[in-house]
Amino acid sequence: MNSLGVVILAAGDGTRMRSGTPKVLHPLLGLPLCGHVVRAARALAPDVIVLVVSPRTLCLRAALGEGRLAFALQDPPRGTGDAAARGMEALGREFSGRVLVLNGDCPGVRADVLVRLLQAAPEADATFMSVELPGLTGYGRVVRDERGDLLRIVEERDADEETLAIAEVNAGVYVFDAGSLRQALARLAPDNAQGEFYLTDTLELIRAAGGRVAVWRYDRPEEVHGVNDRAELARAERLLLQRKLAELMAGGVTVSLPETVRVDVDVQVGRDTTLHPGTILEGGTRIGEGCVVGPNARLRAARVADRVTILDGCVVEDAEIEQDVVIGPYARLRPGTRIRHGARVGNFVETKKTELGPGSKANHLTYLGDARVGEGVNVGAGTITCNYDGAAKHRTEIDDGAFIGSNTALVAPVRVGKGAYVAAGSTITRDVPDGALGIARGRQANKDGWAERRSSKARREGGSDE
Repeated sequence: MNSLGVVILAAGDGTRMRSGTPKVLHPLLGLPLCGHVVRAARALAPDVIVLVVSPRTLCLRAALGEGRLAFALQDPPRGTGDAAARGMEALGREFSGRVLVLNGDCPGVRADVLVRLLQAAPEADATFMSVELPGLTGYGRVVRDERGDLLRIVEERDADEETLAIAEVNAGVYVFDAGSLRQALARLAPDNAQGEFYLTDTLELIRAAGGRVAVWRYDRPEEVHGVNDRAELARAERLLLQRKLAELMAGGVTVSLPETVRVDVDVQVGRDTTLHPGTILEGGTRIGEGCVVGPNARLRAARVADRVTILDGCVVEDAEIEQDVVIGPYARLRPGTRIRHGARVGNFVETKKTELGPGSKANHLTYLGDARVGEGVNVGAGTITCNYDGAAKHRTEIDDGAFIGSNTALVAPVRVGKGAYVAAGSTITRDVPDGALGIARGRQANKDGWAERRSSKARREGGSDE
């Protein structure tokens, strides 16, 4: 099999985005914009992928990782032909086979479509994808002769009115024979309105040298539509989101009102799980089978086992939830939380760097931070761990079978022993031994007749007790 190299053009700044962030770095369903193109390219298992970047987009190296990725710097920017030349330099002169050239701002491109393009004209020296986009701007027009054969591609900025009326446009997806592309790039000249080196001009040069250039027409233009501004970014998000939700539903996931649900492309959801309206799943979240999520729940980098229920308005971030757990409504699990199997986290409960043991319950109005809670523990309403002393975080340990009464403050570092009880309203500053009852309250004093005496005094002084 011939070698395959991929060159992705990702040096453009994207001025129409009106942003301090380069276009290809804008986030889109969990990846940078360019990351979707890299993802499609990686699915082809090429020998190497080269990203052509500018000094401003060089940070793609950190954003995407370097697995099977090489980087080429284009500085200054001198057009797509010059960018492709930088990419070919990174491939190396010894590279032979075919080169797939993609634009880094086309996140909708699919790996299976790229495979079809690669298979379309295996003997051609160059093949490019065309689509019909009548009325849209920014695309090079495909000019054919009277027999329908390709003559040239004319960039919009260099086109006359007759050429601008052509509906067939260049999609910016190419396959070249590596040797033919090198020769054509060496002969490129910036003979155009922009004074740039156009990659499209290589097609004419290849034909002029006796090579064969093929056009592969594709009928889904929305998939290869580039992103140049915020509106096009939103359109790309809709396309990718529809594709992701269709994938989940085909795998046995129920998505209620899909138009209200948002799921990043790297999220995994098991079959027989239901996503209710308003659910947002981000950051590589993993959800098992038979779960219920939402409505209006947000999970980021969460790891959720089977048969978990996450109710209305919950926020779960970088937390682990084992099987048969119920969360919420309106609970917040912060990073470092682990909820063990069969546990219950109720409404308006917040956790951070806390393990809640099997079968334990914190049903409402509780904060557990930097804590380990054992098995079968009941945490009463209004309980808080006072884990921060203004300089350092301290741990709270609550052992198996303990009972924490309502409105308790546990001042860390502190331990409540196995089977111990803490009386409601206590502020616990010392360890409670196994099986003991901890009580730490102010002494209550009742003053009989106090209310009547207060009212009488107010009347004598001309005041009112109302």
